Amino acid sequence: MICVSLSHMDFEECLAFTRKEPFVEFRFDLLDLSPFQVDEVVSSARKSIATYRPDSGDPDRQMQTMLTAIKSGANYIDIELEADTNYRNELIKEAREHGRDVIISYHNFDHTPDAANLKKIVASCKKAGADVVKIACQIKEQKDVRSLMGSYQEDARMVVIGMGKLGLITRIAAPFLGAEFTFASPDNERQTAPGQVSKEKLYELINQIHRAIPNR
Repeated sequence: MICVSLSHMDFEECLAFTRKEPFVEFRFDLLDLSPFQVDEVVSSARKSIATYRPDSGDPDRQMQTMLTAIKSGANYIDIELEADTNYRNELIKEAREHGRDVIISYHNFDHTPDAANLKKIVASCKKAGADVVKIACQIKEQKDVRSLMGSYQEDARMVVIGMGKLGLITRIAAPFLGAEFTFASPDNERQTAPGQVSKEKLYELINQIHRAIPNR
């Protein structure tokens, strides 16, 4: 399933995408929404992820936004592995009480760790409370892709993303490797990560592979 990441848009446009798309990610650190508007967009979504990247402004607003999203029906909450322990634990407690899934995510915008270190990162995410482990790393050479894709062998619900142009194959391959979902932007102008492509383009690439597979 493709999840469309929503960012850099006003409330009305965000609400329109929410009502149109079957699965969305709210990048609340990149959306300037009031508590009422957070409740409105999340409760209008058919399926959604609530995300608020750390170091993105007022910590109290971050906490309140995520708590509102949980209560309003977000299916997943995404918390950085490096997030403050008290912040993470409070959100996980609230998520459990409301039956939401917890994504613990690791981002590395510089490089891709080797396979041994990626295995440790997966274990750390699970220990931190992940129902779903998300790993997103910058791809600099082909061996990075092999290391990253090897993470799908771990015993965990996974989303693995290679950032940058060389990482596009990881976004295309994700549905074929058992990923929980993969990400796309709503258009060509509003990517939320390096190398992210639009939903239209990603569907086109994935469908080309489906058509090339005999008897599928």
